[in-house]
Amino acid sequence: MNPAPMKKRGMAGWYFLCLTVAFCAVGALWFELKNTPPPLQKIRQLSDFKLTECRGGDVHLSDLKGKVWLADFVYTTCPSTCPMLSSRLAVLQDEAFKNDAVRFVSISVNPAHDTPDVLRPYADKYHAKQGKWFFLTGDKTRVTELVSGGFLLTMKGAPDGSNDMVHSTKIVLVDKAGVIRAYYEGAVADETHRISRDIRRLLRE
Repeated sequence: MNPAPMKKRGMAGWYFLCLTVAFCAVGALWFELKNTPPPLQKIRQLSDFKLTECRGGDVHLSDLKGKVWLADFVYTTCPSTCPMLSSRLAVLQDEAFKNDAVRFVSISVNPAHDTPDVLRPYADKYHAKQGKWFFLTGDKTRVTELVSGGFLLTMKGAPDGSNDMVHSTKIVLVDKAGVIRAYYEGAVADETHRISRDIRRLLRE
């Protein structure tokens, strides 16, 4: 028996195997690149602030340094979007707080009404974990400066003069250095999966 054809067939099989492995590797790399989200840009550095936490004590930006945190903006008498925002964070907290470097911050956009005594039962309603999910209030000027001037989001009274507030429904992701890295639409779409993914990305930085 002539061994040459067998050798050629063996070499052909080896080349085919190598091509298959190479093709699979390229395909896997392409799939990974295609499904890798773009980097989280550094949007804006927050300035220091001082607000009162509903369970007592003040919270400064410096207290959140070294933490990845989410901020949202609510008020306790809100009939619609605020409960939705708080519910979204309530769903996220169990997974997020497995890492001690994660915090949530809910800031009242109606601080004149939302005193610590008013905010406390609101926080309890959503089973907010003490020391990890802060509900903040304070002087209206300070709150307005932080929301409008810091986060660049809307906060104003309703035009009809009622106790309702016109405010942003965005959830904001802030990194360990106090830099805003992403905004999410909290009331329109359920972005909990994307938020969880982005928190993990910042924790690795």
